[in-house]
Amino acid sequence: MKFTQTLGYMVAVILLSYGCLAKPSNRETVMENEKELDPAFILRWTVIEGTGDIEIEIQANCTGWTGISLAEGRIGQPGSYGDVMMGGFNDELQLGYSEDRHIALENPDPANGHLFDDSNDILLKSARYEEPWTIIRILRSLNTGDSQDIPIVPGPMTVSWTISPTDDTSSGLGSAVFFFSSRRRHTRW
Repeated sequence: MKFTQTLGYMVAVILLSYGCLAKPSNRETVMENEKELDPAFILRWTVIEGTGDIEIEIQANCTGWTGISLAEGRIGQPGSYGDVMMGGFNDELQLGYSEDRHIALENPDPANGHLFDDSNDILLKSARYEEPWTIIRILRSLNTGDSQDIPIVPGPMTVSWTISPTDDTSSGLGSAVFFFSSRRRHTRW
């Protein structure tokens, strides 16, 4: 009995020691690509090999939410629309959030159509605020199969970005600063 008890203590000490010496796992994806769309807005991304997924990091100089829109068609043209991915970090609640939306770009007025997608196809990986930056990471499929999402394909795509001084996303996004026409960029995914 004494031998069994001693052996049990030795095994427990060995396992505890091994756990203390083990390095913590760093599960944050290393971003392979970066594009400064504006001095106040940096977009990073990496396609996760073998999964059909892309991880996107948005770093914006703002205290509220931020986001990007992938455009299909030309702004002001009938039938043109944007696939909006947005999120932020609520300091009061110490909680990150994300939203999957779309907008008609025939008339891209913020009060004219930032609608929630029927299917939320983005996953919030992380969110934080590091003065003066709001930084969010989201994951989504390159092609979600959702008609309200735009597939992300290799090559240039039109990307618009937006920032807001508030975490309130319910007001039709009217308090945001939008960069659709003069500041959109073609980003090579």
